[in-house]
Order: sequence, then structure tokens, then C-alpha cells
Amino acid sequence: MSEKIQILIDNNEKGSTRAHALILAAASDARFETPKFAELDVDVQFSYPILREVTTFEDDKPRFIETDRGKRYNCELKEAKDYVSTVLGNMGHGCLQYLAMAESGDLSMFLVLGSDQDISDAIYNSLRTRYRGKELSFQIGSYEKRLHDFEAQCEALHCPVERWEKAPYSRLLSRVAKALLGASLLGYVPRPEENERELVAASCLFKGIGPKILAEVLRDYDLCFVPKGDFARQPCDMPGIGPKRSEMIDKRIVMAYGFRGKA
Repeated sequence: MSEKIQILIDNNEKGSTRAHALILAAASDARFETPKFAELDVDVQFSYPILREVTTFEDDKPRFIETDRGKRYNCELKEAKDYVSTVLGNMGHGCLQYLAMAESGDLSMFLVLGSDQDISDAIYNSLRTRYRGKELSFQIGSYEKRLHDFEAQCEALHCPVERWEKAPYSRLLSRVAKALLGASLLGYVPRPEENERELVAASCLFKGIGPKILAEVLRDYDLCFVPKGDFARQPCDMPGIGPKRSEMIDKRIVMAYGFRGKA
């Protein structure tokens, strides 16, 4: 990765605990640049490739311009109390924030910095001075159901709402990095015994063919690498592959030029 993901934080967050915590989280994650502040329509915006900073001659203030649109990820940060009033308040602020993010065409989410209990406490505190007894219980239940509905609607609209109490900023960075740089579950494939590795690999390659049939095929055939084109680099010449890994891969290579397999 030649360029890192850029983080822009809205100017309104300057000096806030949230901005400070996000800056600290980014400092320990090599995939991200040091966050900068800018005038934004959202609390935090992630960009890859990065936006270039230039200084205008008119007012000598920093401006951010795009050299490549790339990908963006927008996030609205909410404390539990703020989340309840944003979504359920008369101004419809939560809906407006969703619309602003959706109209940009970028990936987006709401991040609530707290647990389910924190939100329940915020609902109770917002209602306890206005209601008592059964009416209070009814209103609390109504608020919770409306929040659940808002979250279900946002999920269906590809703008998830997450309630993260533990390590919310590092989890946010992890999600953004996968969304902007690409994701893969190869790190979570089964880890079988040595004599089962070919069978697991073959099962992943062929849809609709079970392990029993593939085990029979592997009695007479080995899985191998063959060149895709008229020239193929040696594994030792590829980035990230040292002598030990190259030796492991070499055992699976068959130099059969002209082969055109179809997955």
C-alpha cells in the first residue's frame, strides 16, 4: 500500500474527547495518516486515495481538493444521549444526517459511543421528569422500539448504526480499512491436519463437489500452480515472498505454459 487512508475530522470536533481518542487510535494504526481538521458535512470522513492539501492565494487558508475521487467513508459519532435526541427529536436530525451521507454516494455509518445499557439510561433520563409509573414504562418501551426501527431502516439502506462501548475508535478504523482497501476471509480458512490441506483447498475451488468425491480425485492428482501467461515471475521475485515461502510455493509449481484453466 503506497498511500495511507486520510482522516478528516470536522472543525466542530476540535478539542473534543472524541477527536483526541480518534487521533490516538490512528497513531497506532499504520494504515492511516495523522487526522486533520476541515470543514465537513459529517463528523469524520475517511478517504482513499487521499485528498491533497493546497493553500489558496485568496485567504491563505488550507483547502482540500481531490486529485482522484477514490473511495470515501463517512461517519457520524454519537454519544448515547445525543443519539436518542438526534433520532427521536422533533427536528428529525438523524434522518437529515442520513440523507446528507446517502446523497454523497459514499459509504457511511452512525457510530454510537456506548452500550445498549447506556442508551437505555439515556432514554430513561430523557423521560423521567415527564412521566411516572406505567406511563413511563410505556414511553421507554416506545422509544426503544423506535430506535430499533431506525437502526433496521438504516441497515437496509446500507448505513449501519453500531453501538460500540469497547474500543470504538480502533474498531471503526478496522471497518473503514476493510471497506476502502478490500476485505478477505482467507485468514480464517480451516486449518486442517497436514494430510487434509489439499482436500480443503480443493473443496474451496469447486462448488457443488463434495469432499468424498474430491478425496477420490486427489488419490491420482495433485493441486498445483501453472503459469497464466507466456511469462510468469518466480515466487522469490514477488513482493512479500522470502526464501522460506518461495521454497514452499515452488513445490506446487508446474511450468506448463499454454495451459488455460477455468475456475
